[in-house]
Amino acid sequence: MNTQPTPPGLCIGMVVYDRSYDMVGVVDDFAGPLVNLSRPTGLTWTSRWASVRAGTEYERRQLRAIAELHKLRHKGLIVKPRTYRPGP
Repeated sequence: MNTQPTPPGLCIGMVVYDRSYDMVGVVDDFAGPLVNLSRPTGLTWTSRWASVRAGTEYERRQLRAIAELHKLRHKGLIVKPRTYRPGP
């Protein structure tokens, strides 16, 4: 039996916004007072429950757009734009 408390309002697979990293991610797991988060690009990080809140509809769309862009870049259909750096 799992006696470890879970944060209220959060569940695995939920889209959340992490205030400490200023990023949207998906909840992967809970470890004590910490929550493990990930993005579709493969980036993972750990944050405290207190800095995470449920994602808004806008943030869910943002995460889907990041996933789609990552998928297209991975296939080579979209190249990263070059940044213009003017000469001296």
